[in-house]
Amino acid sequence: MATVGGDVGDALRRLAPELRDVLQAMVLDGLSVRETAVVLGLPEGTVKTRARRARIAMREALA
Repeated sequence: MATVGGDVGDALRRLAPELRDVLQAMVLDGLSVRETAVVLGLPEGTVKTRARRARIAMREALA
C-alpha cells in the first residue's frame, strides 16, 4: 500500500475499511473496477457503489 500523508492521509484513514479498501485498490494501486472486484472478492456493482461513497466521503472530509 502506498503511504499517504497530510490531510488526504487523515481522511483516508477515517474512511470505513470497506470503502478505504476499494479506494486504495482503484486509486492508489491503479486497478480497474473488474480487477478490484476480483482482488476483494466483491461484485463489480458493489465496487462501483463503494468507490462512489468513498469519493464523496473524501470530498466532504477535505472540503
